[in-house]
Amino acid sequence: MRKTTLLAALTLALTPFAVRASADTPPTTHEVKMVMVGTAARFEPASLTIKAGDRVRFINASGGPHNVSFDPAKVPDDAERALSAGMPGQIQALWGPLITEPNGAYTVSFAGVKAGRYEFFCMPHLAMGMKGVLTVQ
Repeated sequence: MRKTTLLAALTLALTPFAVRASADTPPTTHEVKMVMVGTAARFEPASLTIKAGDRVRFINASGGPHNVSFDPAKVPDDAERALSAGMPGQIQALWGPLITEPNGAYTVSFAGVKAGRYEFFCMPHLAMGMKGVLTVQ
């Protein structure tokens, strides 16, 4: 009986620390390569599912300049402010800067962005079909 009581007391005492530890866990950073081979431009992967609060690092793997852009007309109004806050150095509303150097990167934070489907594209290569979809859970 004594071991059970001690175990129960210890479990109750440590529970707040377990919850706090998960809140202190840094967000996951996912990587998406921006690739151009010949006349084919694409994001790799072109489809990605992340958790709210995660980050996505877009890397110029080849053929820049590239960027990551979201169409404000397709982003829900209540998510636009949070997404914009996670995109430093925008060249236009929800358009990240041009990445010209090889292996250059741009990170977008999805902190505060509500769950949903977010289509993105590379502005310089949109006509070539360089598009992707990001799902926030």
